Amino acid sequence: MPKPNIIFILSDQHRWDFMGYETNGITHTPNLDKLAARGVRANNAYCPAPLCSPSRAAMATGRYAMNSGCFTNLHKVPASTPTFNKELKKAGYTTMVIGKIHMEIHHYQSDLASPAHKAYMKELGWDDTFEVVGNGLWNTGIKDQYSKMLDQEGLKDQVLQYYNNWGYFMDKRVAMHPLQAQVWPFEEKYQESYLIGKTAVNWIKEQPKDKPYFLHLGFTGPHSPTEPNQKFLDLYDVADETQPVDNESPWDWLPEGRTGYRAMITQIDHYIGDVIKAVEERGELDNTIIIYTSDHGEMMGDHGRTDKGSFYEGSAHVPFVAAGPGIQHKETNALIELLDLGKSFCDFAGVESHPLDQGESLKPVLEGNTDYHRDTVFCEMGCDKMIFDGRYKLIYGEQTADKREGLGRIHLDKPVTIPRSPAALFDLKEDPNETNNLFDNPDYVQLKIEMLEKLLARINENTQPSEFLDRGVYNPPTLETACPS
Repeated sequence: MPKPNIIFILSDQHRWDFMGYETNGITHTPNLDKLAARGVRANNAYCPAPLCSPSRAAMATGRYAMNSGCFTNLHKVPASTPTFNKELKKAGYTTMVIGKIHMEIHHYQSDLASPAHKAYMKELGWDDTFEVVGNGLWNTGIKDQYSKMLDQEGLKDQVLQYYNNWGYFMDKRVAMHPLQAQVWPFEEKYQESYLIGKTAVNWIKEQPKDKPYFLHLGFTGPHSPTEPNQKFLDLYDVADETQPVDNESPWDWLPEGRTGYRAMITQIDHYIGDVIKAVEERGELDNTIIIYTSDHGEMMGDHGRTDKGSFYEGSAHVPFVAAGPGIQHKETNALIELLDLGKSFCDFAGVESHPLDQGESLKPVLEGNTDYHRDTVFCEMGCDKMIFDGRYKLIYGEQTADKREGLGRIHLDKPVTIPRSPAALFDLKEDPNETNNLFDNPDYVQLKIEMLEKLLARINENTQPSEFLDRGVYNPPTLETACPS
């Protein structure tokens, strides 16, 4: 049998419980539901870091941030870094990025459509890229394939004016909160997610059938700004929006923001359906691995917070659906880290990942041979760490709860050498909304000790020496060099 094609669909900021198959029963995700119905739905998938770049870097390299050095959005993945897709490319795969991947720092002078950026991505193991920065960030001056298309269509100034209605953390203007919903006012074909989906469909149609491919398909939503297309928002006219957890005074705009966020998820689901249809029309659905997940979640008002950067469930827990040859129809509660994906893709392709890949292949779980994968899942943001054993979650330091002065933008600038911020311990079986912190409860001292031991064990296990640093020549001190006359 030929090597399978692999399509890795990674959305941006999609929290785990906003899915059609979930018990809230509100979100419309018919195509992802169909994917889950013929494959695996994993209930306990967690991101390596609740922030874009460190999470994506961990997936690409198979290495925890403490080893790769990419633990904020200000750290670039060096082109020499080992990646799983380099191994797939060596094994004969065509490797392609369409949409967001975020291996390079998104600074104001970035040009993600330039030959220099394509050359950088080629060194990381990608044959070609059609990259989009996402989230309206090109209004800062960043260039990408989306801004290039708008330029060509003569719409750039109009769309820029639309995006300027929202405020961003780097922007001091008084403007709408990024989660406030505002309907997309232009034709659907000019929307970012449409461009990504359509480009993927066209690319798949052009691939030779005698060579396998690995496609990284990176949708930029449902990350704010919340910009649903009207036809997807209309699906929610009759639905009552749910309330955030542990938030007695939500903002007036939050219900519409939550509904708009759901509509953006439905929008992405629609274009995923087009991609799956393109594979099916080529007669390749039975030989194509398709995995959907997200780089991290979104708090959506839970605990009085929005955005990510937190270890709460809304931020760290992500959806996970997989289907394809050998993958069984099942639901699993196995503990999954997205760091495991690279080694899993290589396993399905019948190749070895690179030697520094710290992931554990999910193939045995997805093929139905076991429901056990890991004892714990580990998540980190610089000096702050989280561990979850399937019931108890220890948060040892919390970025978004750190109120100390002088730390700048917490999710970007917090040093790794300062003492931790407040810790938390939750029993997710009895307290799924994470409202009862047991960390300082005297009745749970033994549990706290056990969870701290588990965290320490994972840190020790995860720490990896670097093979690529030259230590130089060792010159032991002598009496003459230590005590010169």
